[in-house]
Amino acid sequence: MDSIRTNKENRHHCCGCSACESVCEKRAISMKADKEGFMYPVVNEDTCIDCGMCVKVCPIVNECENKEPYQKSYGGYSKDERIINSCASGGVATALSLETIKQRGVVYGVRFNETYSASDYVRIDNEDDLWALCSSKYVQPTKSGIHAAVKADLKNGLKVLFVGCPCDVAGLKRYLRKDYGNLLTCELFCAGITSSKILDEYRAMREKKVGANLMAFNVRNKEKGWFVQHIKEEYQNGKVYYKNHFGTYLGYGFLNFRRPSCYHCQYKQNITMCDIKVGDFWGIKDTDPYWNPKGVSVILAKTQKGVDALKALPNFLLCEINHAKATINNAGFMGHPNDTLLRRRERFAHVFIDQEKGLESACKTTAPKSFWVKYYVPTSFHTFMKKFFHTLVDKK
Repeated sequence: MDSIRTNKENRHHCCGCSACESVCEKRAISMKADKEGFMYPVVNEDTCIDCGMCVKVCPIVNECENKEPYQKSYGGYSKDERIINSCASGGVATALSLETIKQRGVVYGVRFNETYSASDYVRIDNEDDLWALCSSKYVQPTKSGIHAAVKADLKNGLKVLFVGCPCDVAGLKRYLRKDYGNLLTCELFCAGITSSKILDEYRAMREKKVGANLMAFNVRNKEKGWFVQHIKEEYQNGKVYYKNHFGTYLGYGFLNFRRPSCYHCQYKQNITMCDIKVGDFWGIKDTDPYWNPKGVSVILAKTQKGVDALKALPNFLLCEINHAKATINNAGFMGHPNDTLLRRRERFAHVFIDQEKGLESACKTTAPKSFWVKYYVPTSFHTFMKKFFHTLVDKK
């Protein structure tokens, strides 16, 4: 599948949501990975009848109509220890998921596969399986068949919670083509996603170095605190490693090798089709009433349905706040990656893809000094360094 080559001039017009594949009644469209590892639609011209439905459901070529302000802005976190310890920030998406399951509904979200070489969307209908959805993945998941499954559950009257990136939510909404009262959508503050090719090469490299297969993996483990994002790797030989996510080749690959469409995403600020938007609440202080050293979520309610769902959460601290304060320090909400990051991507992709030299070589060839500081400095210093940095750059 890596032999497929996409057109560099127009590949940013596809976010890989798979809505086109799902809506095609003739099954003329299939999602295939290109040379970079990102999924794109491939059309069987012999089967296609030019009905145009694939274009109508596309969340990229169609402009998002919903540009209304968010109704409410919150800071908050779950008071449930298992939830907040398992999640990347304050645990709001998991709290919503648990409530959905308790009401005999279903949750659609992303988990790593069994070998931690890729991720995919799954349907969860019980609490035991729900915990695999916790924490960040940063890798674009496969989605084939997920839209039809959501639609079937909605038509059967089940309450459905769908959690994903803004373009995934938009793709689902366009695929459904109508509003469902029993659907709640929760999207993430998104700065983009990388390809499973990055994750798979990182896994293979680490397993070779450790001499054992990866047994458990978390990109946002909190045993070292919330403020710095730590990877935790557990191997079958009993070895356990912690590392600043952005001081690893995986983290650097995510920052410098995102899907082309992510550099041009329209789903920023008020432009969205979700009910609720959530992310890490960066820039807050320990004097804020919603502070928690284990993590705090910034939570934006776009619809009344979203407001009602949030207010109904049990054992959850929810503080209404000023919208500007909630969003000013979150780059994933405010804008697009700049030209500098686009040039970094070109340099990284040239080594990683065009020259086929692999992840490690691409990182060593292109990484700036700031990365190597994170790479070599002991874990115990990272929190101090980041706090000092944020005292200088955070907007008050």
